[in-house]
Parts: sequence; structure tokens; C-alpha cells
Amino acid sequence: MMVTFVSQCEKNALKKTRRVLDAFANRIGDNTWQTVITQDGLDTVKKMLRKTASRSTAVSCHWIRSRARSQFLWVVGNKSKFNLEGVVPVNRTEKDLVVKEQFALNTEVIANLAAIAGFFHDLGKANKLFQVKLGVIGNEEEKGVNSKANLDKKNYEPLRHEWVSLRIFQAFVGEKCDQQWLQALASVNIDTAKELEQALPAYHDLLEKNIASPFVTLPPIAKMVAWLIASHHRLPQFPKFLERQPSIEHIDHWQNVFEPCWNSPQVLGEDWSQEQISANWQFPLGTPFNSSDWQKAVSDVAKRSLQCQRLFSKDWHNNLFTQHLARLSLMLADHGESSRKDITNQDSDRNYLAFANTDKDEEGKRYLKQKLDEHNINVGKRAYHVACDLAALKSNLNTLGKVKALETPVPKKPKHIHDEFSWQDKAVKLAASLKEKVEDYGFFGISMASTGKGKTRANAKIIYALSEPDACRFNVALGLRTLSIQTAKALRKDLFSEDVKSQQQAREKVALLVGSQAVRDLQQIDLSRDESSEVNKGSESAESLLKDEVDLLNEIDLDNLASFSWLKHDPKILKLLHAPILVSTIDYLIPATEGVRGGRQIAPMLRLLSSDLVLDEPDDFSSTDFPALCRLVNWAGILGSKVLISTATIMPCEAEALFEAYQRGRLEYTKANGDKDTQGKVCCAWFDECNKPKSELIDTVSTFATEHESFVIERDKALVKSDLRLRQAKLVDIDSLGMDSYSEAMASRIHQSVCELHVSQAVKLADKKVSIGLVRMANINPLVQVAKHLFATAAPSNTRIHYCVYHGQYPLLQRTAIEQMLDKALKRHDTEQWAQESGVTERIENTAELNHIFIVLATSVAEVGRDHDYDWAVVEPSSMRSIIQLAGRVQRHRKKTPTTHNMHVLSQNYKGLKTGQLCFEKPGFETSLVQCASTNLTQLNVDSDLKSISASPRILYNKTKPNLSPEGKFNSFSEVEHFTQKITLYGMKPVVRNYAARWWQHDVSWCGEMQRLQPFRESHLSEDYSLGFAERTHRYLWLKKEDGVYPTEYKPTKDIENPKEQIAMACGNSLWHQFDLSKQVKALSEKLGKSEQQTLTIYTHVSLQEYDKESIEQWFYQAEFGIYKLLTKDDCNNDK
Repeated sequence: MMVTFVSQCEKNALKKTRRVLDAFANRIGDNTWQTVITQDGLDTVKKMLRKTASRSTAVSCHWIRSRARSQFLWVVGNKSKFNLEGVVPVNRTEKDLVVKEQFALNTEVIANLAAIAGFFHDLGKANKLFQVKLGVIGNEEEKGVNSKANLDKKNYEPLRHEWVSLRIFQAFVGEKCDQQWLQALASVNIDTAKELEQALPAYHDLLEKNIASPFVTLPPIAKMVAWLIASHHRLPQFPKFLERQPSIEHIDHWQNVFEPCWNSPQVLGEDWSQEQISANWQFPLGTPFNSSDWQKAVSDVAKRSLQCQRLFSKDWHNNLFTQHLARLSLMLADHGESSRKDITNQDSDRNYLAFANTDKDEEGKRYLKQKLDEHNINVGKRAYHVACDLAALKSNLNTLGKVKALETPVPKKPKHIHDEFSWQDKAVKLAASLKEKVEDYGFFGISMASTGKGKTRANAKIIYALSEPDACRFNVALGLRTLSIQTAKALRKDLFSEDVKSQQQAREKVALLVGSQAVRDLQQIDLSRDESSEVNKGSESAESLLKDEVDLLNEIDLDNLASFSWLKHDPKILKLLHAPILVSTIDYLIPATEGVRGGRQIAPMLRLLSSDLVLDEPDDFSSTDFPALCRLVNWAGILGSKVLISTATIMPCEAEALFEAYQRGRLEYTKANGDKDTQGKVCCAWFDECNKPKSELIDTVSTFATEHESFVIERDKALVKSDLRLRQAKLVDIDSLGMDSYSEAMASRIHQSVCELHVSQAVKLADKKVSIGLVRMANINPLVQVAKHLFATAAPSNTRIHYCVYHGQYPLLQRTAIEQMLDKALKRHDTEQWAQESGVTERIENTAELNHIFIVLATSVAEVGRDHDYDWAVVEPSSMRSIIQLAGRVQRHRKKTPTTHNMHVLSQNYKGLKTGQLCFEKPGFETSLVQCASTNLTQLNVDSDLKSISASPRILYNKTKPNLSPEGKFNSFSEVEHFTQKITLYGMKPVVRNYAARWWQHDVSWCGEMQRLQPFRESHLSEDYSLGFAERTHRYLWLKKEDGVYPTEYKPTKDIENPKEQIAMACGNSLWHQFDLSKQVKALSEKLGKSEQQTLTIYTHVSLQEYDKESIEQWFYQAEFGIYKLLTKDDCNNDK
């Protein structure tokens, strides 16, 4: 290939790049080179240019494809020296950009606030207890503080250093106004330290009573600085273990009751001696106020702040964008400084002896690391520069650039492809027309296209059309790891060609973050193929900000990040920020609001600050998780992101809450960064395959609700008109009379339904009748018991039933093997290809039976995240949503209208049979407030919804009054989820006062109370297990991960047992999935180059709810059933 290099380098970079390019190419001009070179050679040139790159580097490369055409390949260095085609500008024009100018003004405010807080943030570490802990103060002092008489030695203090720092700052400010205390700080000297020493005793918590909350007495700027100091490690949060929790009714007064336990829960959780409390307020080495270097540096910051008139123009504590960007700047500065290894303590007063932290040397010995005055000085200075850099963060990060696949219309031929996906072109056209409008008003869109209509690609096209190509960056947040992996693969395949170079570019542009390297490893391997002590450091800020690796090329382009020195200490964060598209489970973005510990918030906040958000299938999350999703969308609005919600089944109340959350967030962003009066309006848009896409500027929730409803009504009409009636369901009753147990009664009904559905839905394959069906149950333990009964029930004559039990409690390796088997068997776009590659043909061709029924007995894991196509389904009901989701897996690929019902819905679920009360919950939407009038669906008006299953019951709901029984219970099954969700989002007076909208209706983001009251993915404590191999007995055994042990250790456990009884398999039944652990482990170990013990530890991991040793319930494991517990009180004779 022939290439041309063009250099626009400056200063020393010009000499360095010339040396590299002269070695590989002929110089044909002062700054131009040309040569014939191989791809490997070109990659070497690029690598060498990157090694020497600086801010002054700018080299472009063009591939000469023919006499008339060249292709721009890449730029190393400053991309602003070239346009998107690699052309060098010959002229420049200027344009007033009000928002950017305002951003610059506000950046000065953010920077000064963060800098001042940085100078005070760790002053509290000067206390006696902390210095003893670090070993700065000698043994004699230590004995006095931590003698046996004063309780056992603790490696923490009654009051955390942030709280002590906060009180020091509060004592310094006293009753001064903002101008006065800043002037006092500008003229700080040794007398100031003496005055502080006299004022501080009045603020000694635990020694003095009735000390005012700093948020009550301090003036506006000081109040903001105080909050930054108090929250730089974690947001204030009331301890869970204490009674008399802050009342949700008095949410606006929480700042008034802010007290030490919100920051230091141990202060009330343990007994502390008087000596320990006193030592917490003693400063034998003085505070940094006694350091001449600190005095000089903080004086400069105060003088600069006094000159920033904008700082005094508003109450910045009530401006969420400014408030949290200042906190982000401070946290980044603290993490960056604490992670430095090249500490010299040259910026420290040699007479000031207190230290901030310790570290370990090469031999593992701990040493005193950084002086306390220098640490505060450097964090303050660094925080100022970080805040200034944040304003330019997005413009310096890698962008998607021009992507041909995102600009190319859907091809006209073949016609069926065009008809299926042409809606995308209309969506792109509308999005492109909104590009200028969204700069001022933000963007909130809903993509409602049905499954199989190319929604993943369409979403990328919409975000791309809304952005300039050199500014397009976005996140795709999903609920499941498998969906995240599938989406990343799809984007890499759809947006880039399949050649090696293009796929390498795809890996650079589309990053994947799912949290489990083991999951990613197993996704890449076909398992069916047979191929032969933190607390003693004194620095919580030194840990990595991202625990999991990003699936991205290691050779990332750091040229544009050269100025962000505060990120260099954490390459994982650099990787995370580098990617223009990040596909991840939502767990990696949700800490932007849910991460009470500051370190967990940093990475997702930087992503939201620098890229847009596509939230995929938010309505798949449980009702209790939705408040956290609203907080995330609100945060995206605050940080200036565009938001696209991608779901075909969103309920009206969910759409309204997400819109309002975004609108209120966008209002905060505009308030801080723009002076155009947008009047609270947001640019909203709706997209689907049925309607012409539409957009509106909307300023109220009621207007949004009206516009959303009109779009959905038209969508529903179009869907009804084109309805192929692919999923037709009927209710079937369960008869428990004469049965020994409820699980047996369910198994009997399911077996009957399976046989009926096979007769009507079977397809011909190798001269035999075959059907693949899904039996969905709500919970694992009843599922396993029902499976045992089915295994023991003989198949009809001339019929073989192949069973596979599938749920979330399998060792990872086995679960992956099951999923890979099902992926092959249920990929049914092409009948001939399916017959050859599904593995089904091999199972049936050497058998005598004419009929073959393949049954997947599964929990909700089969409802979402799997692109499977079943012939029929039997459903244990828990919610209308789950029925709709599961129906989407029937005739998913082939889309052949059945002549009769292809789904049976059980009239009752296991809980309803067993208890006769509250049963459509966990999973489900039924609560003590919103109850169904019956446990039997025949009494709950579901017939019309089941006749031809669609999303209509979910997306349409305009009733103001529900259909209630005389007892106040719901007569309509689908209404339950609408009301439960509405209560979760907007409350119900006077009963429910803790609801999602509290987040944006009140000023609560200063603390972590709402996150505590409305936790995301709340679950019971879990424990980690994996399989091991006992060399002596040559048997596999279960191992349990030891808590608090590093490096990780697994010890043998009796928590999981192997049942003694054998599986009863009746005539005509067989296992579809047969798992040979020894064979799989051996094969995988060879593929990965690991020992078999390593493979077992990593790839047989499973996480289970914490084992209760007092309970009679015991975990059991069988390869056929996974891990489960035996059912209790399953006997039909028990009283309900």
C-alpha cells in the first residue's frame, strides 16, 4: 500500500516525528512523506509516533487507493489540526457559543470551591489518634491513648478525619460572612493558628453539646466548602443500625439534623473512652495552619477566589451541577495525589511533622509517605486544575468519528429487508433535524421498535445523527451480562467491516465492561466442541477507581489525554474514558448516583459527563430498582448528556417519571452553563417501526404524558392491524385433588399441557415430529421439585421427552454450556441451517420414537437476554410483564401464525396454590397495598390480554380509577403493575411517602439517604462458592470463599451437599443437557493454558444467598438440577 504522512507538529515534536518518518518514508516536502509500506510496517510507524507524542504532535496518514482516490486513516496527536477527512485548515472563523462561555465562567467557580476544600479536606488527620495510627507519634504517646484500660487498640477513631476537618473549617469561619473569612484566609499567619486553637473547643463533638450543624450556621460559600470536606470520601448517610431514622416527611430538614454519626457511624456503634475522645480532638503536632508553606499556598487561593465575582453571585450549594462537579474535582485530585509514588515532601514546612498517609516499599515494609501540609497543598492545587480540565474533557477524548454504516440508508433491495428496517431512515432524518435544538434543550427520546426490528443499530444511528461525528460518544447500559456481550458484538459487527483491521478498529471504538472475565472467556469458547489491608494506610484515596477490566485493546490512544495527568495513575479509568462507545451492565454507571463511597462515583460520572446514555430495557428491572434508574437519568441530565430510552414495553408512569427526572436534571445543567432561557423545555422524540417519528419541545409532565399517550395509541393501532397473532394463550386449571403435593399437582398439569401443545405445534424433522417448548416457573426450588415429578412421569407412547433444567444457580461453566446448547437449538431463522447445526437432529435420528419433545424447564432467566425461538410455552404466572416477555420467545424467528393456542398459562402459581394469599410477588408486582382480588387468573380479567399476547396491557393505561373489589383489591391482573409502579415512582398519600420522585423534588443529593432507603438491586448477603478436586479421594467437593482474606482463599464447606437418592427417570424420558464436569474442565484447561484447579476455581464459581446454619433448609447440588433447596410444607394436606 502507498501512504502519505502529513505533519503539523510544533516545537520539539517536529524533530522527533521527522526522525521517525525519515526512517520509513521519503520526505517529499518540508512536512510531507510518502512511501510504499506493508500493514505491519504502518502499524509500527504509528506505534513509534505514539511513543514520542506530546501536545505539540500532529501527524496524519492517508492511504493512496487509486489515482483518483485516497483514504484518510488516522491521526497521532492533536486531532484539531485536521478535520474529519484529514484536511489541514487554511483559515479560521469564530462563533459565539454562549453555553461554552458560561461553562468557562462556571469552571472558575467550581475550581475555586474545589481548591479551597482541597486545602482543608484532610486537616483532621492531624489529630492525635490518627498520627498514632500512622506511627508518627512514638510508643509512649501510643500507650497513653490505647492502653488496655482504654479498651482494645482500634485502628480507627471515634470521629473520622473528614468530620474533624469539617469542624476545624467551621471553627475558622466562625460567624464571619464569606467575604470576611476569605479575606482572613488570604492573610493567614501563625496568629490565625492560635485563634483557631482557641475557637475549636466549642466544636468538639462528644465533649460539647448542642453544636450547630455546619449547614445551618455557615454562609453560602463556606457551606459549600464544608459539604465538600465532609463528603470527599463518602456521602453523609445515617447509620442503618440506629433507631430513630430521619423522617422522610421532614426530608427538607435533614441538613438541620446533620450530626457526626452521618459521617462516622462508629461514633455511636461502639463504646469509646474519654481519653480516646479527647485524643481525637488533640493536635500535638499542630494542624497545617501551623505550616508556613500551607499558609502561603492557601493565601494565594483565597486571593484568587476573592477576585472571582461570580463566586459571590449565587448560592452554589443549591446548584447541583456546580456542587457535584466541585466534589468530583476534589475526589479526583485526592485520588491522584494519594496514588503518587514520587513523593518528595519538598512543598512541606520542614518544621511541621504531621503525616497524611503511609505506603509500602519494594520489600513490603511500611513507611511514612507524604507530609500532611504538602498533601493538602497539592490536593488543593490539583483540584483547581482538574476542575479546569473537566470543562474540556469531552473535546479531548476519542470520538466515534465518521462511520459509514451509521450514515448509509437501509438498502432498497431485497424488499423484505427494506420493509423491515426502513423506519430507521426516518428516525435518523428526524434526529439529524434536531441536532442544533438539542444543544440548548437537551434530548430525551424513547425508541419503542419491536424485537427483531434492528433497535440496537437504530439507537446508535439516532445518537450519531444527534451529534457531530467528531463529538459522538455514548454509553449503552443493560441489565444483564449476556445482553451486554451480545450488544457489544452486534455493534462491532454492524458498524465495522469483518476484515481484521476493521475489527481491530471496532475493538478500539466499542468497549465492553461486564465485570466478569470468566463470563467473557466462556462466551468466546464453544464448550460443546471437543478439542484435545487498607485501613492502616491512612489513605482511602489510593485504591483503583474501577475494579474490573475493560474489554478494549490495550494499546489505547493516550495522546489527547496527555494533559489529564490526574488520570494517569489509573489506566483502567483511562481505558473506560477512551472508548467512544461503552457497552456495559448498568451496574457500572449506576454508582454515579448510588455509589455513596466517592471512589465508586468517579468513573461513571466522568463517562456521563463526556458521553450520552442509551438505557436499554429499563422496564425489565424490578419495581424497587426503578427509583435508582430515575436517579441515573436525572444525573445524566445534570451532567449534560442526551438520553435515549430503548424499550417496546414501557409503562406510561415509567416514561413520565424518567422524563421528569431528566427534565429536572437538565434544568440544573442549564442553570449552571447557559444563559438562554429554555423555560424548562426538553427536546423529546419518539421512534418506532409503525409510526412516523415525532418530536416536541416539552416543559411539563402532563404535556409529555399526552404526547406519549398519543404516540403509543397510534403504535398500538398499527400493531393490532398488522398482528399475526403469533402468540395465542389460554388459561389452564390445576387440580390438586388426590395429589400428595402442590408440586405434583403442577407437574401433572404441565405434563398434560406439554403433550397437548406438542400435538398442535410440532414440526417435521428427519421424518419425525419435533417440538421445543419452554416451561417457565417463578422460583428455583419449586421448579426443581416439579422437574423431579416430570422426570418420574412416563412419556406417552411412541414419544421421547428430552428435559433440560435451566436457572441462575449452576456453576458458571455448566450454566454457560447449557446456554450454548440452547443458543444453537433455538436459532431458527433458517430451517435448513437449524436442522444441520442445532444439535437436535443428532438427538433424534438414532431413536425409535416418532415424537420428540424438547422441554426447557426454566425460571425468568429464559425471559430476557436470550434470542431463542420456541414452538410453545407453559407459563406459571407472576406478572403480565413476564408473560409478555416470555411470549416474545415463541415464534420469535420464524413468525408463523399458529392454528390454535401455542401457550398455556396456569391459572395459579405455586405460591397461590400453597398459601391462598399474596402470591404474585418476588417476582411480581403484588404488594400489601396493591393486592389481586384472587389468586386465580380466571377471576382477574386476563382473557382479552391472552387471546393474542402483545405489549398493549403494558404500554396503554389511561384509567384514573382502578377496577376494585368491595374489599379494595384489584380485579384486573394487568392493572396491578401499573399501580404498584406508580406508587413506587410518585407515592400514595398518606401511606407511601418514600418514592422515587423525592430525589428531584427535594434537595437530597448532598447525602446518601435516598440510596439507603431505595437501594438498587437490594439482595440478601451472598456467599461465593466454587468446585475443587480432592487429590486423596479423587472426588469433586464444594469450596467456600473466605471472607476478608487476601489473596482470595477457598476452603472446603458442607453448605452444599450431594443428595443421596438417585433421580427417578420414567420410561420415555431422557436428559437433554448432560454435563461431564471432568471432561469439560480438562478441555477448558487445555484451551486456556491453566491448571485444572485454576479452571475449577475461576469457572465453576456460583454466588448464593448466605447460608443460614440454623435453618433446616440445606443447599443441594445435582448436575441435572443445579443448586437448590428442598421444598418445605409442599404437602397438599397442610392448612392454607
